[in-house]
Amino acid sequence: MQAKINQLGALFCAIFFLFSEPVFSDAAPLLTSPKVENPKSVLFIGNSFFYYNNGVHKPLLGMVKANQSLGKGHRFRNITINSSSLEWHDVESYVTNKRIGSFSITSKNKYKKYTPEKYQLAIMMDCSQCPIHEDRKELFNFYVDTHSKTLRDNGVEPSLLMTWAYKDKPEMIEGLAASYISAANRNKAMVFPVGLAFQLSQKENPNIDLFTPDMRHPSKSGTYLMAAVLYSSIYNVSPVGNSYDYDLSQTTQESLQKIAWKALNNYKDLR
Repeated sequence: MQAKINQLGALFCAIFFLFSEPVFSDAAPLLTSPKVENPKSVLFIGNSFFYYNNGVHKPLLGMVKANQSLGKGHRFRNITINSSSLEWHDVESYVTNKRIGSFSITSKNKYKKYTPEKYQLAIMMDCSQCPIHEDRKELFNFYVDTHSKTLRDNGVEPSLLMTWAYKDKPEMIEGLAASYISAANRNKAMVFPVGLAFQLSQKENPNIDLFTPDMRHPSKSGTYLMAAVLYSSIYNVSPVGNSYDYDLSQTTQESLQKIAWKALNNYKDLR
C-alpha cells in the first residue's frame, strides 16, 4: 500500500496543487479543539521531536493521570521514525494492524496482554523543515490529506502538531504556523499550537532553554511544554497547577504550564 502511494504521490501532488487554493492562504484555525471528547486512545505519528526525552506521551499521560476528573484507561502509542517525513509512514498499517498494542511490559517488568487498541485521535507531525522547504512542502500537504483520509476511513480523528522554529532561526515559525493551519483547515482538523508556545516561551521566559545543543530538538523543558500544550488542547483544561512531576524545578514547570495555557488561548483568539 505504501509503495503504491509513493509511486503516485508526485503525480497526485502536481494535479492537486494545480487546481486547488493556495495552501498558505488561511490565517486563522477552523478548529481549536478536537471533536472527540476525552480521548482514551491517542496515536502519535512523527519523528524524533516526539520521542526525545523518552517520548512526549510520557509526561502527557502523567498529566492526564494527575487529573482524576478525566477518569482512567488512557493509552498513548508513539510510532516514530527518526528524521522522518509523513511520506515515510504507512499510516493504514498503524490503524489496521490489531497486533499493535496487544501487550506491553509494565513498569514492574511484567508481561501484560491488552485488548487491541482502537485509536480515537491521531496526532501527526512532519519533519522540521518539510512544511516550508521548496522540495517538500507540496508533499507535506499531499500526505496530510492522504493520511487524514486514511485515518477517518478507519474511524480515527486526524490532527496535526505545529512544530517550532529552530533556536537560531525564529523566523521559521511564520511559515510553519501558516502551513500547518492551512493544511489542517483543508482537512477540518485541529492543529496543536506547540510552535507558537515555543515562540511565546522564548519571549517571556528566555532563561528556560527549550532546545538541545543542536538548536532543533526539544530539551526536557521543551518536551514538557509540548506535553502541556497537548494536555490543554486535547482535554480542554488548564495545565496550571497540574501536580504531575516531570523532574523539572517547580518554578520551571509552573512557568511552562502558564505559557502553554496562554499560547492555546492566544491561538483560539485567532479565530
